[in-house]
Amino acid sequence: MLREFEIMDKLTLAERMSDETAMSRRAFLQGTGLLLGFAMTGASAEPVFAASASQVVEHEVTGTFAPNGFIRIDPTGAVILVMPMVEMGQGVYTSLTMLLAEELEVRLDQIQVQHAPPNHALYANSIIGIQNTGGSASIRAFWTPLRQAGAVGRNLLIAAAAKRWNVDPATCRARDGVVFDSTGSKHLSYGELADAAAKLPVPPAANVKLKDPKDFHLIGTRAKRVDSAMKVDGRALFGIDTRLPGMKVAAVAISPVLGGKARTIVEKAALAVRGVRQVVNVDEAVAVVADHMAAAKKGLEAAAITWDDGPNSKVSSADIVKQLAQQSHKPGAVARNVGDAGKALTEAAQRVDAVYQVPFLAHAAMEPFIYWPS
Repeated sequence: MLREFEIMDKLTLAERMSDETAMSRRAFLQGTGLLLGFAMTGASAEPVFAASASQVVEHEVTGTFAPNGFIRIDPTGAVILVMPMVEMGQGVYTSLTMLLAEELEVRLDQIQVQHAPPNHALYANSIIGIQNTGGSASIRAFWTPLRQAGAVGRNLLIAAAAKRWNVDPATCRARDGVVFDSTGSKHLSYGELADAAAKLPVPPAANVKLKDPKDFHLIGTRAKRVDSAMKVDGRALFGIDTRLPGMKVAAVAISPVLGGKARTIVEKAALAVRGVRQVVNVDEAVAVVADHMAAAKKGLEAAAITWDDGPNSKVSSADIVKQLAQQSHKPGAVARNVGDAGKALTEAAQRVDAVYQVPFLAHAAMEPFIYWPS
């Protein structure tokens, strides 16, 4: 992402969005579906449980129950999960919702998802150490925090019902967003209890007992992806869908060889295209900035860029595979050492050796990089 920052930093101030185009953080997040990352060390999940409703969202409905940074339940009974991770096709909208729903005792279809605001103190991925989605860490990082969040919410809602009925909370149970008394004859929905539950002291998350895995009825089961329908019918919004007043877009060409740089750029021809505002050269990449994508692409084509492939011009895939093979025989960093692999291989009745190779694939997103000027 550093190169995109550099490209944008070279844009003239006149081409950046003016103060008049500024929008609220909430509107920006809703429009882009973007979760920002912030550097953080020693990330802990515990601060999430100390978050008040005002820390999580603005303009809450009176009586909203928000015992921690992940849950909001309003008097209508709407349950919202403030989602700490970005859905990038890996299914976290479903899997993380299942973690919360399991302990909160609601159905998957009772939960709505809202992106978490940029707040590393509340939503940092404790494995990666920043508010970031990646590293196959979503479930590992939020397995306990989201379950604890749900358990805290469930206990408070049960406590609110028990207080109203003047009974021991231990005699009550919750299911599908409803609290029942011991006989099942009395029941109150989470929406009816939201206001009262919001006034109760929130217990430390570590003190709340989580379900025994044998009692799970959601976790471990097959569930329909909650995001599929929106992606199929076009309701889902992505960063590429974002449109802001005065916003400029850029088409970028990158050197086809690592370490290469632009040799020639017909900048005059690119600028002659109607709607093109600027041509930015950062050596290994060239960006044509314009009022809209059609102009940017046409301007990039008119620039007729030729490339100097640089020191890696003769490097082939075979060369890289050879380098990787050589490096694999050298000692590496040890993250964990369990057992004696050498002894096991020596004493094995049968040993099978195999080498697997896959072609290089671009780890490149289709989404644009969005620069938000300070």
